Amino acid sequence: MRDMRTLETFYWVATLGGFRAAAQHLNTTQPAISARIAQLEEELGVRLFDRQTKRITLTNRGAVLLSYSEKIFQIRTEMLQAVSDNGALLRGTFRLGVSETLVHTWLSPLLERIRALYPQISLDISVDTTVEIHKQLLSLDLDLGLVAAPLDHPDARSLKLCAYPFRLLVSPAFRAALPANATDRMLLTRYPIITYPKSALSTKNLIAVSQERLGLANLRIWGISPITTIIDMARTGLGIAALSPVSIPKILAAGELETLPSRLPLEDLSFYSTYLPGPNAFLKEAIRDLALEAAEAFSATTGHPD
Repeated sequence: MRDMRTLETFYWVATLGGFRAAAQHLNTTQPAISARIAQLEEELGVRLFDRQTKRITLTNRGAVLLSYSEKIFQIRTEMLQAVSDNGALLRGTFRLGVSETLVHTWLSPLLERIRALYPQISLDISVDTTVEIHKQLLSLDLDLGLVAAPLDHPDARSLKLCAYPFRLLVSPAFRAALPANATDRMLLTRYPIITYPKSALSTKNLIAVSQERLGLANLRIWGISPITTIIDMARTGLGIAALSPVSIPKILAAGELETLPSRLPLEDLSFYSTYLPGPNAFLKEAIRDLALEAAEAFSATTGHPD
């Protein structure tokens, strides 16, 4: 086997189920992928793929090679980590998917730690909903997700990082104008709820608890991204914001928004690291551990326990 690139090409064809998908993932051409696989099969003297179906599948020998490939990638990354100065030899692009709440809490300290420990690693960061990040993890367009729910996949490796309160928030003028006897049912019936998109887990939970406790079948949800837009709309009195106070400490400290008392049992926002194994599994685990450290440090300094 001439180089690791050929083995990586084999891994991505096997994992993505096709030459075209592997070519797109590796940013090369399909003929180049086909040539590398043909070279590998000739060198090993065996067929690695069954090409009789639309989605190519591994032969028995191919399945054995895939298993060893994963081990080789793991050992290679561990070796570079062990012999280099704090990961200085590790290179390439690491693709990270992040829920927006974490952008406003401990993402920056995490990025500082990654930069310090892995100076040759480039970061490609995608801020999106958990649903969209899950899709990108499954299509292998992301390496690691820091999101509000674990990835639903038998091979996924997930770890809970933290949990933060989820509250209803309004402007002081909005609250002052409310009747003294305002109830949850009246508020949620009369005013729109300005929050994360409807695909967000927290929004689904809010809708579910409103139906269960108040019998409200049709909450007026204004699903919006980013958080800054939610804040701006709530400050102008357009409705009731629903988000985690940990993401807007300066807004709360300035008195621009305040918590609206509610008897609804709103579920905390939990966040997880989640990823699928692959050639850079060791780096995924390392950055997962750094994320956990960043979450714990944030909780320790802000008084928000995990």
